[in-house]
Amino acid sequence: MASNPSKKLPFQKRARSVPFKKPFLIASAFGGLFYILLIAVLTSVGMYAKLQSKLSVAVLLGCLGLALFVWIIGLFKRRSACCPLCKGTPYLNTGAHLHEKAYKLPLLNHGNTNIVRTIFTQRFRCMYCGTPYDFLKPVTDPIGSKR
Repeated sequence: MASNPSKKLPFQKRARSVPFKKPFLIASAFGGLFYILLIAVLTSVGMYAKLQSKLSVAVLLGCLGLALFVWIIGLFKRRSACCPLCKGTPYLNTGAHLHEKAYKLPLLNHGNTNIVRTIFTQRFRCMYCGTPYDFLKPVTDPIGSKR
């Protein structure tokens, strides 16, 4: 008896494991730190609007400088995280044609959506090849294990 092809497998069974997790985890950590620093910048803008003191200006400039620094480092880290299957950059939009299963949250682009999904669910989908990845799934056949 053949299996029913119209039945879909759950995401956990469809998802691939990520053989080299370090670039993805570092890129998502810098992305999360940048989002936290954006909240700090907005808070310091509000503090400056209310107090208008030298301390509030120093805090605002410090938060802006740190956010810019983390964004630049995060840009290079997101560029180094490549999809194991298609070698695209799932954390950074390049302007290439997107897969039909690529998912995007409102007000975010596809790369930032993948960063948020990685932080909260430990999963992401490559926006170029459409392959789902799961960081919690163990690597069954790491590259080079048969040599």
